[in-house]
Amino acid sequence: MTMEFSNQYVDPNVPAMYNSQAHDGGEYQLVQQLMADRSNHFGVSTLHFDTHEELLWSGSGEGHITSYHGQHMQKYTSFHIHATDAIRQMASLEGRVLALTKDQLRCSVKEGRTVFDFRGENVDDMQCMLVRSPTSLLLGGHHTRLINLDLTTGKAIKQVEVSEPGCAIMRQLKNVVYVGDSSGRVTLRDDRAWDTLNVIEAHSASLSDFDVHGNMLVTCGFGSRMGNMAVDRFLMTYDLRMMRALGPVQMMYDPIFVRFIPAYSSRLVVVSPMGQYQMMEAGSQPTGEIFQIDTMGQMCTAFEVASTYQSMCFADAGGFLHLYSSTPEATYNSYSTPTEFPQPPNHIDPIPITDEHASLASVPMFYPSTGKLFSDWPEHLGQRVYRIAKPIDSQLLQFVKMIPGSNSGYAPNIPGTRIRNLMPYKSDNKTDSSKNRSTVPDSPMGRGDDPFVVVPKRYRQVEIKYSKLGVEDFDFRHYNKTNFAGLETHIPNAYCNSMLQALYFVEPLRCYLLSHTCDKEFCLSCELGMLFHMLDLQKGQTCQASNFLRAFRTIPEASALGLVLGDAEEIQGKVNFPRLIQSWNRFILQQVHAETQDKEEEAGDDGELNNTRGSTSSDTLNINIGDTPKNESEDSIISKLFGMEVKNTFRCRCGVETLRETMSTIVSLTYYDSSGEGNLKPTTFSQVLQNSMSSEQTTQAWCNKCQKYQPHVQSKCLKAMPDIMAINCHLDNDSDLQFWQYQEQVVKESIVPEEKVEAFPSKPCRFGNGCTRKGCHFFHERDKDKSSADMDMNLLSTEDPARPSWLPFGVMVKTTEEGDIQMQDIMDEEEIPIVAEEGTVYYRLHGSVAHIKEAKSGGHLVSHVNVREPYHQRKERVTCTQWYLFNDFSITPIEKYGAVHFDLDWKVPCVIYFVKVNLSEKYDLTVQNPMDSKVLFVEENLVTPRRKRVTFTPLADDEVPKDGDLVGLDAEFVTLNQEEAELRSDGTRSTIKPSQMSVARISCIRGHGALEGEAFIDDYISTQEQVVDYLTQFSGIQPGDLDATLSSKHLTTLKSTYCKLRYLIDAGVKFVGHGLKKDFRVINIVVPKGQVVDTVDLFRLPRQRMISLKFLAWYFLKTNIQSVTHDSIEDAKTALKLYKRYMEIEAQGPDSIKETLKSMYEKGRALQWKIPEGEDSPTTAVETPPSST
Repeated sequence: MTMEFSNQYVDPNVPAMYNSQAHDGGEYQLVQQLMADRSNHFGVSTLHFDTHEELLWSGSGEGHITSYHGQHMQKYTSFHIHATDAIRQMASLEGRVLALTKDQLRCSVKEGRTVFDFRGENVDDMQCMLVRSPTSLLLGGHHTRLINLDLTTGKAIKQVEVSEPGCAIMRQLKNVVYVGDSSGRVTLRDDRAWDTLNVIEAHSASLSDFDVHGNMLVTCGFGSRMGNMAVDRFLMTYDLRMMRALGPVQMMYDPIFVRFIPAYSSRLVVVSPMGQYQMMEAGSQPTGEIFQIDTMGQMCTAFEVASTYQSMCFADAGGFLHLYSSTPEATYNSYSTPTEFPQPPNHIDPIPITDEHASLASVPMFYPSTGKLFSDWPEHLGQRVYRIAKPIDSQLLQFVKMIPGSNSGYAPNIPGTRIRNLMPYKSDNKTDSSKNRSTVPDSPMGRGDDPFVVVPKRYRQVEIKYSKLGVEDFDFRHYNKTNFAGLETHIPNAYCNSMLQALYFVEPLRCYLLSHTCDKEFCLSCELGMLFHMLDLQKGQTCQASNFLRAFRTIPEASALGLVLGDAEEIQGKVNFPRLIQSWNRFILQQVHAETQDKEEEAGDDGELNNTRGSTSSDTLNINIGDTPKNESEDSIISKLFGMEVKNTFRCRCGVETLRETMSTIVSLTYYDSSGEGNLKPTTFSQVLQNSMSSEQTTQAWCNKCQKYQPHVQSKCLKAMPDIMAINCHLDNDSDLQFWQYQEQVVKESIVPEEKVEAFPSKPCRFGNGCTRKGCHFFHERDKDKSSADMDMNLLSTEDPARPSWLPFGVMVKTTEEGDIQMQDIMDEEEIPIVAEEGTVYYRLHGSVAHIKEAKSGGHLVSHVNVREPYHQRKERVTCTQWYLFNDFSITPIEKYGAVHFDLDWKVPCVIYFVKVNLSEKYDLTVQNPMDSKVLFVEENLVTPRRKRVTFTPLADDEVPKDGDLVGLDAEFVTLNQEEAELRSDGTRSTIKPSQMSVARISCIRGHGALEGEAFIDDYISTQEQVVDYLTQFSGIQPGDLDATLSSKHLTTLKSTYCKLRYLIDAGVKFVGHGLKKDFRVINIVVPKGQVVDTVDLFRLPRQRMISLKFLAWYFLKTNIQSVTHDSIEDAKTALKLYKRYMEIEAQGPDSIKETLKSMYEKGRALQWKIPEGEDSPTTAVETPPSST
């Protein structure tokens, strides 16, 4: 396929008279005449005016189509459809074009890319097509089939049998399809049932063209003369109301094309094969002038009229197009969509770099060279304005002393605040970076804030400033003063951090997933349990969900739903985060339900649950994603917590009803219509929630009684409420946003402050009513005249943490005797009772996820969570409840009203969770550690046994490590994404995004026993993601080692090895290694500090450089390691020996370690940290792998 864009208006081979001469055509004048692209050999076979854009399409006899824009016929696109066959007809849709050949229908975007091709054994000798709707197309040809095609799927829906000789031309008027065939007949068919309504015998031999308008049908064709077929010079006219023929109209020439142009009356344009055309009134004899198109003797092969009837185009066998228009500003459509054009490049003459005398003034400016600049604006048309002084700091106002008799005052500068009357410039901020170096970056959380931005600091997105060590030296604790763990953002698809935090604080779900394990390699439930385990262990530090997101990216359903984002999508900021996180919420509940459902309990109540009437097939009912048929759902933690039983009733308009019970986990809010004027009415949140749970909607479903798809009214009735209501807000359009905003405003205006009198300051102002200071804090007599409503609005400002909100803190659900459910808002947490009455259930607000809008990017997601007593007891050692804002790794305590207040200008609610009061009392919260010693003996080798080379000795039953045992550990990594960095103008290198590492090999060494120093784990980790760098020099990993079809190593899954490490950590072993902090970080596991012995820290003086393992082994053990590449078993053994050497030195005395390390540093500096030439290797610099210590 070739696609061409061109700025050339006409073909250069066409004589000049065709490019400029306007031939007289009566009302229509020749506007443009040019040769169509690639039509000089076979001519133009068909024409089509685009029905959505100002484009004219031409199809050639050799399968090529070209589009021309506007009255100048600027060539827009040109591409090939078929190698040899002619284009027989074209049609246009919004953004797409359809081209029909004899055995193929191609749908392409208007730039040329193919959307789909429709072929088949029934697609042969096709002649015509008819667009019935944006999703339906009718195809016909010289055979006995009419094919109804679905344009959304590109597949045939239905075939209709027609009589011989088939179909050649199709037109549609209202609910009737007019089908013309090659025998001269026009058949009228109903467009729904396809029944034949009437048959008109128009011409004796064949049909050339026909058109319908209003109540008239006009045809032209061929008749028999002396046994031969010849052009019939009579136009046949029929009255469609009476279904009878009117008098034939005789023409002065042979008619071949006929079209209605009903701009003012029922006029016709009749065209001959030799390029003659005449305009006439339908049903009357022609009296107008005959006009000749300059076809240079070629036959006219195609003719088309625009939908506005302001333009018409002729095409001839020589390949020329002749565009006639009634006005110079003619358009093809009444309301055309703007056509997208490529941006033309700006050509700037280069300046030779060697030309020392080149004038910089010769570089063209980016504004037009002609005309005046904006700086030339006349002075009398402008007004000088001066920079507005910044507001005076509130602390400064406390020390202001007023000058008697004036409005001026003075006060000393307060240390730590900006000096008044001095306006800093950007150049003043350039200071020596070496003087004031801090690990806290300049971020929106308190640095460089724009005073006019309405988003509070704690809600803004924090950007990690990377150093050469990645995020190792980033101070996460600056943004989190609590003991709860945040989640890092530098890994792909970290947008779901907010939802992970909301799920973590659901106590029954957390306890269940902590006890869950299975044999599936990529199980999101297992990964969630391991992530929750890390969040439990961390005390104020951050975690990363890299293993969970790694498994998440491998789920095919997640990719199909568009939940897996690419790097480009996140960088460009075009992601619709509210819709994305709501789809993620629905997906994760469905996925965890499928992974944790109880397979042992078989559904034995199918007959009772499948209570249906009628014979409607359940497969044809449109059930929302997230709804599972009740008889197919098995018990799981998700169905117990989030599942609500819904009885769906589908009622066809024929009266047949079908009942279907489903288990739904998500409530999608449906708001009342607010589009019309006056439709906005005060409504409670509970009313909207109740309406969303039991609303009626219309859906398409199959009805066995009607034997076709029919609209069904689907009504829902709740049978059982869930323990947790997971609500998707679905604020996707302006109407819904306006509804929520209106309800917030209603609540705001309805609340009156209790202490209205105390709102007035008690201390009088010294200037009285003559005070002109804006925002004066003292009392004035004129303040008494202010209306109470104005005072209310001032008190209920957006900065007030106690501002009321439409979203309640609780919901009361009451079941009536008739089985109906009634809901009511509870606006204060304190008002939610602990013990509920019979038939009444109370829900409290657990948390919400909100989208924070940002002008420079697509924004980000945060979550508000009401953290209950058990979490505070584990983390803070206190008994309380508190609302927190989780902004990735920034965690801030907030007032409870901040969790329910949504200023839709910058914070939009996405997901809301309500949980039943005393939810934890219904569930067993006992956590059983799923890791036992059996995981150490599980052999999950992905390599064929005959090719596997074993490099370790498995543990015996009596060798299982116990609390306090030493285990040497080392890991090797590969790179999945390269580091992204930039070189600044001052020569420094800045990291934009660190490299993404993945663990490739993990080795564990025995630290005691008869086999001390022998490896009992040496696992190579298989990965399904693309590796960009194996880092062979530093990891020893060769291409093919991680491929199950090529590897000879002990290749296994990350989950299998992770479980082994997790058991060792839970058993209390001590890990000995070199640079373990990074190893555990990439493995994505948390190890208590008391179980880590890192030789990097042991052999290091304070504020001195870290020493490589290679140098330490040479200095203390007199061995040379890592001579060619790194080996994790060798490195782990060396770390164990160094630790034991350290213990020997420490036993010599209290100062022996310090003196030994001083000697080592002196030796290292003398050798410039190079190992001298030894027996095994020449002098080499001590190498450090990328991004490691």
